[in-house]
Amino acid sequence: MKISTDNSQTENIESAQSQLSKSPFLRFRKMIEKYFGEQKLTETRKAIVLNDLVDASSPGNDFFVMILFSSAIATFGLIADLSVVTIGAQLIDPLMSPILGLSIASLSGLHRMFNRSIAAIIKGAGAAIGISALISFFTYRLPYSIHASIPHEIMVRTTVSPFDLGIAIVGGAAAAYALAHPRLDAALPGVAIATALMPPLCAIGFGITFQSTFIILGAALQFFTNFAAIAFAAIITFALLGFGPNKFKKDKDLSRSVLVSAIMVLIIAIPLTILAWNSVSTVRLNNHVSDVIMGTLPDTVQPQLVDLEINSVENKTDITVTLRMVRELTPPETLFLHTALVDQLGAPVTIQIVMLPMQIID
Repeated sequence: MKISTDNSQTENIESAQSQLSKSPFLRFRKMIEKYFGEQKLTETRKAIVLNDLVDASSPGNDFFVMILFSSAIATFGLIADLSVVTIGAQLIDPLMSPILGLSIASLSGLHRMFNRSIAAIIKGAGAAIGISALISFFTYRLPYSIHASIPHEIMVRTTVSPFDLGIAIVGGAAAAYALAHPRLDAALPGVAIATALMPPLCAIGFGITFQSTFIILGAALQFFTNFAAIAFAAIITFALLGFGPNKFKKDKDLSRSVLVSAIMVLIIAIPLTILAWNSVSTVRLNNHVSDVIMGTLPDTVQPQLVDLEINSVENKTDITVTLRMVRELTPPETLFLHTALVDQLGAPVTIQIVMLPMQIID
């Protein structure tokens, strides 16, 4: 009887293990481990990659010359509002190598290389910001300069979302993988385009010239998002490819590197998630208010929505709507629109209607 019970327990354990092994997560994990196990590099190739990154991560004169070229091209592209020129600056991307060097140094316990990579990133970023601020000053602040306005390319560098974080993570993994395999070097320029590092730094310099806190903070958030995501993904990829400390405490050093980089990504992801949620809420509110306005206005005015601004302060909502109409709204029609907005939003509403006269000629 006792033997039968033991056999039954053994069968239950084996059945549970069999079901667990069939789970999609474990199958995916085994597939990844098997693939990267086959992709692990030889010690000779690892040494070549390490030597290349040591040289590329050292802030020498050639590094700062490339920073000068890249930041100047990026700044002119941002000011001229030309995305093609900005992409050209991303192709140079001298900061990618120090970031990859930082990842592999933190993984392998190479403290000297780690310090050099950090120095290269800080000095390179500072130089890029300074060059951008100088170019922006001469472009906008001197008497003969062009009319001061904020280009669209600058504003693009001040917004960031969780999608940007995902792009940078995938891009960092691709950069590390391509660097480790010499036949895939041609993929690195594409990765540099996808994970923009220089344009956000140049946007910070532009924001300093204009003394715009919004531009400075937005561009800084975009840069740190890309930086943290690339470093995190590169550490994971290099670890899967077999890089790591050859001496004792390998697992401990690896887990510490992954933990620190994961915390950096998490810290960046929190404000991005909040910003994304606020953006989604704002879009939903704008769509809802525009539907109420266009559904409430009489067909006889033939309304066309031009612009809509909504500012919510505490329990009050201020709405400014710009409309094209063939005639003005009567006081009862305006009151009916205001009542409909109050009922739909469930809060006090002040509305300002800007009317653009419109004439339809048949």
